[in-house]
Amino acid sequence: MTETPPGALPVPYVPGMSGLSVMARGGYATVFRATQDSVGREVAIKVENRRLESSRDQARFLREARAAGRMSSHPYVVDLFDVGVTVDQHPYFIMELCDGSYLDRMRRSPLGAAEARDLGAKIADALVHSHANGVLHRDVKPANILYSQFSSALLADFGLAVLGEMRDSSVTLEVLTPAYAAPEMFRHDEPTGAVDVYALCATLYALMRGRPPRWESDRSPSLITLMNSFDAPIPDIPGVPRQLVDLVRHGMANDPAARPSAEELRRLLTDLRLDEPAPPPSFVPPPRYNTGDETPTVRTPMKPSMRKRFFGLLGIEDR
Repeated sequence: MTETPPGALPVPYVPGMSGLSVMARGGYATVFRATQDSVGREVAIKVENRRLESSRDQARFLREARAAGRMSSHPYVVDLFDVGVTVDQHPYFIMELCDGSYLDRMRRSPLGAAEARDLGAKIADALVHSHANGVLHRDVKPANILYSQFSSALLADFGLAVLGEMRDSSVTLEVLTPAYAAPEMFRHDEPTGAVDVYALCATLYALMRGRPPRWESDRSPSLITLMNSFDAPIPDIPGVPRQLVDLVRHGMANDPAARPSAEELRRLLTDLRLDEPAPPPSFVPPPRYNTGDETPTVRTPMKPSMRKRFFGLLGIEDR
């Protein structure tokens, strides 16, 4: 497998697609906006910088594609429409086009507690689905949680996903995101669903605080500093209820066995009632008169012959 520098990756030819323009470039892939000609739909095409030059690389790509395909039917996972390989052997994924990521949201302003809780419950639900299918995501982070006009939470990029029963030693620290990676990932331990729980809780903490847990400033610490910080306490977040911070701390326990499963995390987040101020009472205007029946009464004079007959039936003498 060889790599093409991100800036040197040319606009590729992808069958059935037109109008490709660069949306984002990264160390792992370049994302293009394009139009799917057959249905006139705008899509995102992620073209990876690596080239598939061996049967081992091709097998890994097919594994990733199948993992992503299994997940894409979930309501909180980005839809995958197709995959392929360009003429110069770069793998690509054709996906749902989204409006932005929670990394963008975090840079503009931190999320409130209720929004972070609800977002976490949805992404945890996606992880329950993926873990039940034997697939680990392994790169949950703000940049991989997207939103669109149709959904407030979409988990993207199963590019590092591996089948749970496989040990994939070809995935190294260089393609992880250290700020959200669990401590066991730095030890090259066999990954389990607990790494995704850790990453999701670290992501929720970052979205509420404005930077990843244990970061002392907005500048990224060195890898050694980050690894040495796992024993440091995770501070409270001003304005965020303590019970929510304690819950994400629980999900970031250094011991994988001490963390909740994705299913337990989903339940804990869904059931969490935050200490939020009660809404002001609705204004109810006072009654204009009394609170009795305001239905008007119409009195019609009774003719003398009818009065005599009526009182006669009641055994009363008409006076």
